Amino acid sequence: MTGWSTIISNGILRKREVLRNIPNKMSSMHDQKMSRAEPDDKEIIYQKAKEYWASVSCDADGMLGGFAHLHVPDIHASKRFINMLKTKGLLAKCERAVDCGCGIGRVTKHLLLPLFDSVDMVDVTESFIQESTNYIGSENSRVGCKLICSLEQFEPPSCYYDLIWIQWVTGHLTNDDFCKFLRRCKGSLKENGCIVLKENVSSFEDQYDFDEQDNSWTRPKGALLQLFRNVDLTLIMEKKQQNFPKGMLPVYMFALQ
Repeated sequence: MTGWSTIISNGILRKREVLRNIPNKMSSMHDQKMSRAEPDDKEIIYQKAKEYWASVSCDADGMLGGFAHLHVPDIHASKRFINMLKTKGLLAKCERAVDCGCGIGRVTKHLLLPLFDSVDMVDVTESFIQESTNYIGSENSRVGCKLICSLEQFEPPSCYYDLIWIQWVTGHLTNDDFCKFLRRCKGSLKENGCIVLKENVSSFEDQYDFDEQDNSWTRPKGALLQLFRNVDLTLIMEKKQQNFPKGMLPVYMFALQ
């Protein structure tokens, strides 16, 4: 299977022609500019994003774009969301999860490892993956694979994961790459497993926002829902993030099968 065949030191895997899996910067809508969703210069935008995140500090503040105070309400809401999914009969087994766009492992450490037997990590920035061992600490022994690659290259194993967690990263994919990624994720779910996408949503009903600093798009909610339909994913549950400061972009969690 592509992407999982070459194991380097410390359980870290690599793929060729790495591009950045980049978490969306937590910014207000006023920091962003409009842009089309399918640019002609996709590879240039991807490369600029990679360069931006290569300069980001390997700590929680860096992972949250300078908004480290969002960590506690973010993790709290995500835990509640997962528990709600369990009441609906999903995640009957919590054996293996994957953190897509994991950074140094903030979500892996505080959300996924307390709930799952083993967690895989995927990110394109090598310095983040390397720092994750120190950041996660003793629980790093329960991390399975650490894969250095981008979401457009990530090919998860078939029928493998109970939960695929994707947070603040898909804004760095074009619609086409996003749809292809979601299709691969769908094929990687075990029975009663699900995908959770946690993402910023544009404050405009039909307009994409483009952040020229980290080169990411923020999609309107309707566009996200349409992309889910395009790849035959069923929306099981959605919930808006609460207890974030005023002026932040809306953040939604979507559970998909």
